[in-house]
Amino acid sequence: MWARLKLQPQSEKQLSRINRSKDTLRDKILHVLSGAPIPMDVENVRIKSGLKNWESTKALLLELVVEGIISGQKTTKSWVFWVDHTDTRLSIAGRNHA
Repeated sequence: MWARLKLQPQSEKQLSRINRSKDTLRDKILHVLSGAPIPMDVENVRIKSGLKNWESTKALLLELVVEGIISGQKTTKSWVFWVDHTDTRLSIAGRNHA
């Protein structure tokens, strides 16, 4: 049996702040990737975007791949990610970071 949770106004504000923070991190990642001439690995994206946690960076990158905003490829060592500069989805989504 499932119960619906009613969030208190303070909890809703906290979730809203978390979502805004996540969007800011995603924007930083997109900005870094859009300026990269070659695909980048997770560690380089993390450093250049100023993020602290490798696992969180990878999770955000994989979310962006699943959403079709960036491209990613699993290599024998790790993942690499890039933005297809000929793809217009970034500008359509209102996120033209080039």
